[in-house]
Amino acid sequence: SLGISGEAAPQFQQVAMVLLAALQCAMIAAVAAAPVTFKVGLGGRQAAAEGVHLAGSFQGWDPAATAMEDADMDQIFEVTLELPEGRYEFKFINGNTFEQAEEVPESCSEVDSTHFNRYISVASDGAAEEVHVCFSACMPCGELPTCKQFNCAAGFALKPAMLDYPGDSQASCCDQLPNDLKGVVVRSAGWSDGNRAEFWMNGDLLYATGTRGLTVVELLPKSQTVILNKTFDTYSDSSELESYLSSVALGNLILMGAADEASTGFSPEAMNLVALCGGQLIQQIGYRSSYALIGQKADSPGQPFAEVLMPSGSGQAVAIARVEVLENFEEMPFCETAVAEPPMLGTLAEDGNLQLDAAGASCRYRVRETSDATECLEGSWVVVTGSSNALLMWNTLLMMLAPSEAGDQRTGRFGGAHLLDVVIEDGVIIHYATVRSWLDTCEQSTAHGAVNETACRMTYAETLNTAPAHSPKRIRLTMFLSFYWARTGTALDLIETNQAWAGAKVNLLVQVVAWYIVCNGIKCDCCHRPNLVTLPEEEVVVLFQNEMAPVLERLGSFCAPTGRAAGHGCAVATNSFTSAGETLGAMFSRFNALLTEALQTRKTPTLRYVDIYTLGASMPEETVQGHGTQILQLWTWQALLGGFCPSSIARPESRVQFDGPLCWKSSVTDLAECKTYSTYTGSSLWQCLNSQPCSLTVVSEQTLATTSTVTTTMARFEPVDGGVGRACRGSSAGDNSAQYYDVVSASTLEECKDLCTPKQECVGVEYSGSRCELWTRPAGIEASISLVGFTCLRLVRNLPSSTSLSVTTTNSISPYFFPVDGGLDRACRGASSSDNLPSNYDVVGGIHELADCQEACLQAPSCVGIEFSAGRCEVWTRPDGIQASIALGGFTCMRYSMEKDAAQKRRLFLAPRERSGYYA
Repeated sequence: SLGISGEAAPQFQQVAMVLLAALQCAMIAAVAAAPVTFKVGLGGRQAAAEGVHLAGSFQGWDPAATAMEDADMDQIFEVTLELPEGRYEFKFINGNTFEQAEEVPESCSEVDSTHFNRYISVASDGAAEEVHVCFSACMPCGELPTCKQFNCAAGFALKPAMLDYPGDSQASCCDQLPNDLKGVVVRSAGWSDGNRAEFWMNGDLLYATGTRGLTVVELLPKSQTVILNKTFDTYSDSSELESYLSSVALGNLILMGAADEASTGFSPEAMNLVALCGGQLIQQIGYRSSYALIGQKADSPGQPFAEVLMPSGSGQAVAIARVEVLENFEEMPFCETAVAEPPMLGTLAEDGNLQLDAAGASCRYRVRETSDATECLEGSWVVVTGSSNALLMWNTLLMMLAPSEAGDQRTGRFGGAHLLDVVIEDGVIIHYATVRSWLDTCEQSTAHGAVNETACRMTYAETLNTAPAHSPKRIRLTMFLSFYWARTGTALDLIETNQAWAGAKVNLLVQVVAWYIVCNGIKCDCCHRPNLVTLPEEEVVVLFQNEMAPVLERLGSFCAPTGRAAGHGCAVATNSFTSAGETLGAMFSRFNALLTEALQTRKTPTLRYVDIYTLGASMPEETVQGHGTQILQLWTWQALLGGFCPSSIARPESRVQFDGPLCWKSSVTDLAECKTYSTYTGSSLWQCLNSQPCSLTVVSEQTLATTSTVTTTMARFEPVDGGVGRACRGSSAGDNSAQYYDVVSASTLEECKDLCTPKQECVGVEYSGSRCELWTRPAGIEASISLVGFTCLRLVRNLPSSTSLSVTTTNSISPYFFPVDGGLDRACRGASSSDNLPSNYDVVGGIHELADCQEACLQAPSCVGIEFSAGRCEVWTRPDGIQASIALGGFTCMRYSMEKDAAQKRRLFLAPRERSGYYA
């Protein structure tokens, strides 16, 4: 070794230091510095007055030291720095303070510092490097979807100023709305721009289609309840659209979206009718244009809420608006129904609850359950006269008052009887008698009834006299088949002369309209009065008025406070709603109007005018072949019982739920399927749909709370912002405090969820590999960020069993799943409605939540969509995807539309259909 001591030591040290410094400089010089260009687009944001800056570990994290320039004015700011080999962290700043720094997604940031900085590693070869991203994103702005493709959650709406700017998060694209507003979005893409029309309301997909033409969604203005969604092939002809738009009620909301080609057959008249809905650009629609409208029907052309027209090849048209929402249901007053004309114009919500419109003000019916109806009607005689719809009303009340025996096979319940007479005691049918239709004595072949109406009256009297005597606990239900007015007069005679039930209060429902139109309008060879088939319509109108007048005159005294129906009174009703074509529909409207006019001077609180047609028009989806479903019948009885019964006999609450296999029109789709529930009804679907009991029960807030307490084990996991490829956050994308969660190990996502569910404080999970975060933040998981390999799920607890399925199936709870043909009550099919090959899908059993079925799809590499029904999940893997569906109650069909690679941007529109064979 070399020893140096004494005075020479300091001198040597100085020399050594100089040599060392020189060596270091030489080593640095030997390492080539690399030019690194940093580029950032602001994605529609306004550049701050202080400019755009770059801060990082290479310049001491000074937010104001390194300015970026946009020299070529392309909205991309850039700066080039010479950096030696090494790893550097940095952020872009729109301004010159860290309060203006970007929030970097976790998928493209470091996590060790907990500041989520961007990072870059510079190689030693001196090669040039480039970083090009959008502010607060992982890709350049040009590679991000625009905000108009983003679907905001319920309670949020797209920001108008951000529609055409890049964004893939709620924070970037959406505004939170006040409680009295809902966001509406209509997206349209012609053939060259995506070939699809979609309609969204408050985060829910109302309807979507790729069918050629102009699709219209009509909603009631107060509740935004959908009353029609239909595509009109305006490529071929617009006459059907013209007829429909002419009939739309003033004030209804109209959403329109074009797909494929919608202009070729568009007539000037159709354009004028669209203008009455606010369409100002429709005159300019061209071949395969994209067109979106949010408007409202008016009596003169006006302004739309929103309207966008894009020429073919220019991209999708997206119209957005914000509309006022339905007022709080529980705060609405009760309707006055013991009046001469109870309110019948209403809005049916998806869960079956009904809001009425009484002279411009909202109200709700008082609800009578089975026990209330029984209490009110005990000791009463309920008489119904009319034809098939009146028979359904009678049948519904029978099932309501005797639910345990309602499914029994009894003759005449669905036709084949002139007279049905039932006595019920303590919910049990103790007497059931009929006069069968094959008895010619009572065939209604003349204006006065039967050829010998006196003989028919005697036959009826003999049958009625077989009933057990009246008692305060018994309820009598009698149905007089009254195709024409004369038979209702016979019914009044028989009620007045019946001594065994002379002490009973009478409740009378009269509905006599339909068969005058069946004979003269439909020209049915089943008409009992052949002359009505051949007479001109004007002469049949005169006959209808002349035959109606004496019966209404008779009802004036019969239903008066001193008459036989004193106490409970009578109701005379219009014909039930029908969606018949233009000519036949006009006849129904005309004859209903004649009845309405005749009652204007006669109606009283005891002779009530009940517009059943208007109530049916408020829920047109609950009509089958001109006959109402049990949803309509049960609500009609609530209106009728409101006139028959005192308000003291009713539930204090009015929010209801319906239970039964055949409540809704969507419960079954064809007669063969319906026959699995009932084998003895007639040959029509409307008969079968009314054959099994549907119960109406009130669901009070107290009941809901009790249910939640009892069913504490009930819970479901809901994907946050799609769930897959998302990491959980607190109040915002940058809120990831370690205090929000506990980290545990789990080998699968299901195990992670199982660890969360028993912990009452757990509000959700984040899962990646074997890492499971059990989130316990009191305010829950309110945000997420994009991060490959992660899954974020929110835990929703204490769902009442009666509502849990509707919660999960009426909404697309993941933005990556899109309902097929509406999704709800649809079963998936392959190339056509008959293509249901087992090879199209894999069946996963034991799944009871839609979200779990979606998760099963995400685990399957080849999944293209799902079909879900309680206890069964079909994971569809058909290479050509789900191309069709059929209506099937209790099923949900959804397409999966996102690539598994999270680097692929999410697209709203699915691939266009094959062109071959599409046009005629």
